[in-house]
Formats: sequence, structure tokens, C-alpha cells
Amino acid sequence: MHRELGAPRWGGGSSRRLLSHAAAVVAIVFVGYYDLLVAATSVGLDSHAYWAAWTHPLYSIPPGHVDAFLYAPVVAEALWPLGHLPADVFVGLWAAVMLAVFAWLLRPLPPVWYVVGLLLCLPEALEGNINALLALMVVVGFRYPSAWTLALLTKVSTGVGLLWFVVRGCWRAWLTPLAVAAVLAAGSYAWWPDPWHAWVALLVSGSGGGDWFFPARLVGAVVVVVWGARTDRRWTVPASLVLASPILFLNTLTILAAVPRLAAGRDRVARSAG
Repeated sequence: MHRELGAPRWGGGSSRRLLSHAAAVVAIVFVGYYDLLVAATSVGLDSHAYWAAWTHPLYSIPPGHVDAFLYAPVVAEALWPLGHLPADVFVGLWAAVMLAVFAWLLRPLPPVWYVVGLLLCLPEALEGNINALLALMVVVGFRYPSAWTLALLTKVSTGVGLLWFVVRGCWRAWLTPLAVAAVLAAGSYAWWPDPWHAWVALLVSGSGGGDWFFPARLVGAVVVVVWGARTDRRWTVPASLVLASPILFLNTLTILAAVPRLAAGRDRVARSAG
């Protein structure tokens, strides 16, 4: 039987849009509830450790305890001026900056999924880890590889993403962050060597992070980024950082916030080439 003239068309595109919006509404409700829980219980869970780095000897608090600082001494030195702010001000400013970074990274998404994405990233911004900065590092690092210095001086294992440049033969891009990190480390060590000994001991001991399947995750990260470099899939770089993170939590997935910007950048290149 033929469809009557004037009858509404329920094409695949309309159905997909309807399902997409419905899924977004459900996601907003559930994620919003989780955000409220985090806002009530976990604000500054990680960022307070950055503020408190100079209130006690570096690395004197064991990993896994409140206010344990696990990054290179030069990072603590860079944060020293901000440590003079009141703790609440520091935590609030840090959260605002992290949320602004996520807002920029996710901007290429359609409006409704942009809201969902921000809500998903809000707990990470409130708790104040550096995953937003790592995601930003990936995006910026394709143009300015020195940005990868951040990974090498914080969550060292996430430096696995630099294999992208190795596989593609971009030796200068690979060596630049290594050189910058070495210069910063050398200057810091010359001024204050003892914390560097403690940090290296922390890395060697493995007590600074890593679950029982971290070695398998690290191997997976290498496979993912090497495959991505060989097939020109930039989204595999933030994916490799998620796998290579010392501790894998739900909030670690926010490193994938780099993907919309990476995809938008590739689209612009494709349009200009066309």
C-alpha cells in the first residue's frame, strides 16, 4: 500500500535525532545527579594537594593519603606562588580553569552533547586533577610538541603518547619535550637536589600509582598509539593516555575531551585541502 500524500515522513535522520536528544536528556539527569554528589563531598580532592605541597616536606605524605604530592619537584616549585593564596581560593580558581579548558575542548560538539560533555567533565574539574591539562596538552602538542613536557614531569607514563612522533619519524617533535623537561629538571636539581632523589625513588618503587593490571594497560597504550600513528588516527593519542595513566578512575576518561578538538582540526584541514 502506497504512503498517502501529505503523511508525515519519519526518516532515519529524524528518528536518530529524536533518539539522540532523548539519550542526552537521560544523560543530563543521571550525570547531573552525580555532579551534585561530587560537589557535596569531593571538591578539591586532588587540587588541595597542589596547594599544600609547600606546607610539609615534599613526598613526606605517602601515596594514597590526603594531600600526597606525586609530581616532579619542579612542578611544586612552579605552584609555589599560588600556594600563598587561601586554600579555598586556590581550589576554586583551579576548578574554574579546568572547567574553562574542558569548555574549549568540547566546543565543537553539537549543543546538547556539549552540555552532556561539560557535565561529565565537571566532577574532574571540581576534584582538580590535571586530566584537563593533559587533554589540552595533546591538542596543543601536535603543533607545539614542547607541551608534552607536562606529561614527562607529572604522570610520566602518559608520555607514551610521544610514540606518535617516533612512529611517524618526527624526531624533532619527539626530542623537543624531552630536552625541555631535561633542562627544567637540571635547573631545579642544581638548586634543590634532595626532592629529586625522593621523587625518582618514588617512581622506581612504583608506590606512586599503578594498579595490578597497569603493565597490561601500558602495553595496550603502546599498541593503540602505534596503530594510530601508522593509520593517522589522532584520537588514539588521548586514548593511549587514558590507558597509560598510573591510576585509572572514571574521571581519567575526561582526557578524551581532546577528541572533539582533534576531530575539528582534521575537518578544517580536509576542507582546506578540498
